Amino acid sequence: MRNIARASTLEAKFPLLAVENHCIISKEADITACFRVNLPELFTVALGGI
Repeated sequence: MRNIARASTLEAKFPLLAVENHCIISKEADITACFRVNLPELFTVALGGI
């Protein structure tokens, strides 16, 4: 039995057109705003009081 796998590129699989000014622009003309969130670490062990 032959393997009939076709090669494809990432550009064809992912619908992203560009990333500009903290926004993601898709090939379908959708715009997604990007934000950075810094969250505190939860459930960590602090050894400063020992």
